Amino acid sequence: MIDALVVDANPMLSALLGGRAREILFERRFALYSPQTTLFEVEKYLPFVARKLNQSELNLFREFELLPVTAVQPLTYESELLRATELIGWRDPKDVPVLALALQLRLPIWTEDRDFENLPGVSIYKTAELLMLAGR
Repeated sequence: MIDALVVDANPMLSALLGGRAREILFERRFALYSPQTTLFEVEKYLPFVARKLNQSELNLFREFELLPVTAVQPLTYESELLRATELIGWRDPKDVPVLALALQLRLPIWTEDRDFENLPGVSIYKTAELLMLAGR
């Protein structure tokens, strides 16, 4: 049984856009972790998301701050950065911290990003799979 996950940026953005990822995030069934850099990446897109939803940026920033995701500093996963860079850095350097954290904590990754598929040493879950595990 899964009790914790490393979260990539796309499920958080999907949740803020009102997607089904929101159900998983706020159900609090899983302990959720994400690199601080990934949270900064999500935060960077909030003004765009606010315009798309015709919402105030302030309200969306407040909603973002309520996401039950623990920010993890790079020092925690620095020992896995080289391995993660070798595995995925050539595809997308922004994915390296997520993979390094998952390798360090030995946790699966929640993502919709296909770049993570078929990597050795890590399991991937998509939102639909997590919803099925939750009986939805």
